[in-house]
Amino acid sequence: MEFIKNMDKTKLMIIAAAVIVFIALIVLLIVNKSRKKKIKDMLDQLYVRFTAVKTVPLAFKLNKAQTMARRNADTAAAVADYYTRYEATEQHINEIQDMLNDADDSLSQRKYKENLEVMTKIGDELTKCEEEVKQIDDFLEEFSRKESEQREYSSKLKEKYRVVKTTINKNSQVLSISYDGFVERLEECERLFSSSEEYMYASDYGSAQIDLETIEKNLEDIKRCANAIPKLIKDTKGVVPLMLDEFKRELALTRQRGVYTDHLHAEEKVASIEAMLNEDVKKIMSADTEGIRDDVNEAKDILNELTEQIAAENRSFKEARETNDRAYEHIQDMEKVENYVRIAYDKDSERFGLEDVKEVLRQKRENIEKYRQEYENISADLGSCLKPSSEILVSAEELDSKVEADMKTLYSYKSTIDKSTDGETRAITQLTKLQLVVAEVETKLAEYNLPSIDESYKEDLKKSRDYIARIRSLIGQVPIDIAKLNALLDEAIDFTYKFYNNINNVVGMAIMVENAIVFGNKYRSTYPEIDRELSKAEFQYLNGEYTRALKTAITCMETLFPENADEKIMENA
Repeated sequence: MEFIKNMDKTKLMIIAAAVIVFIALIVLLIVNKSRKKKIKDMLDQLYVRFTAVKTVPLAFKLNKAQTMARRNADTAAAVADYYTRYEATEQHINEIQDMLNDADDSLSQRKYKENLEVMTKIGDELTKCEEEVKQIDDFLEEFSRKESEQREYSSKLKEKYRVVKTTINKNSQVLSISYDGFVERLEECERLFSSSEEYMYASDYGSAQIDLETIEKNLEDIKRCANAIPKLIKDTKGVVPLMLDEFKRELALTRQRGVYTDHLHAEEKVASIEAMLNEDVKKIMSADTEGIRDDVNEAKDILNELTEQIAAENRSFKEARETNDRAYEHIQDMEKVENYVRIAYDKDSERFGLEDVKEVLRQKRENIEKYRQEYENISADLGSCLKPSSEILVSAEELDSKVEADMKTLYSYKSTIDKSTDGETRAITQLTKLQLVVAEVETKLAEYNLPSIDESYKEDLKKSRDYIARIRSLIGQVPIDIAKLNALLDEAIDFTYKFYNNINNVVGMAIMVENAIVFGNKYRSTYPEIDRELSKAEFQYLNGEYTRALKTAITCMETLFPENADEKIMENA
């Protein structure tokens, strides 16, 4: 029994051991399977990364880059460098391929530890390879981007070309003179489009870019020309030719007037403008506007300047003629004044004590003859068309200026003579007036027989007579001292007329006193106070107090007629 029990223990231990071994085997199997799966997953991921690297189309892009870089030495050198790197990368990829194959074989042989080490190394190499492929691909992608941009650029230019062509056709009437030229330029654009397409097809993107840039420049120029030509046509075939015709007509009229214009070189400038216009019209017909606007502006400036110069010559011609005519009138005036001074000098120089001007007058007479000759020369120049009007004007102005200078000298002599003769005439005239005034004063004093007159009036009358005698004496002297005569005459006129006014005032006041007393006499018997005041006024009148007497009489009458005493007195008078 005990043996059986021992037998059972042994079995149980064997079974337990077998179970433990089985479990261990299962665990080991599971662990190995798990490790294999993990390694397999890692290997698969490496294959995915490897496939991604290997499938990058570097060879295609590199070939295209080589084609595109053929015309640029620097770019070609860079592409060649990257081609070398590409070959090294391709070799690196092949090496990684071998490493992946070895890892696959090791996996099938269950060399898991070795596999882990190999796959770690493969991962490191793939990382390096990926970076290298990325750098090469980025470099080559730039060429592809340029190609795409170039094709997009070409498409935009084609749309722009379509718009420009439509605009030209739409405005064909306005652009009629240039339409054929625009058609030729548009056809040139079409040719360049075809050429650029061929270059792009052959991967010659550099040449294609040159064609496309030329197309864009041409289209911009066509647009600019289409906008500018209508105005240029108006200027080159309308405005400037009209300005030319007007200038030619004005030039012809100016020459008919006898105005010199050769120094302006008008014919040469006009011929130059006409030749320039012809060339510009040819350019417009070929739809080319290069430099035409500058030509038109230059032509306008030249014609405007010529027109102003012609106008200036005409003005100078007119002014020269007017100035010369004015100088001739001054010459005639100078001759008249010279004759007047000479005759007056011969007649009155001794009487007025004038300075000797015979030599001066002889020189002025010679100048007159010289000025007449200068006038004749200038008149001949004005109709000869041999001198610029501006030069003739200067000569005429100089002549007129010289004549005026001589005229001032002669007028100064004439003024001296006139002052002397006028002074004598004035003195004689004023002497006569003074004599009449004094006579009138004497007549008034005698006529009105005033009862009393101040002694000063008698003295003033005597002084006035003395002034007249002194003036008469100065007039009779040879030579006459005109300055002294004028001073004495002014003094006599001032004194005598003041004296005359005073006498008039006294006489007038005395008459008013008499009228007032005569009017008041009517009321003496009725009003004692009136009688008293009038007697007072009579007393003052007899004593020569005429002002007081008038005031007393008027005041007396105002007591009876406060509103209109003066009127009553005047009515009674």
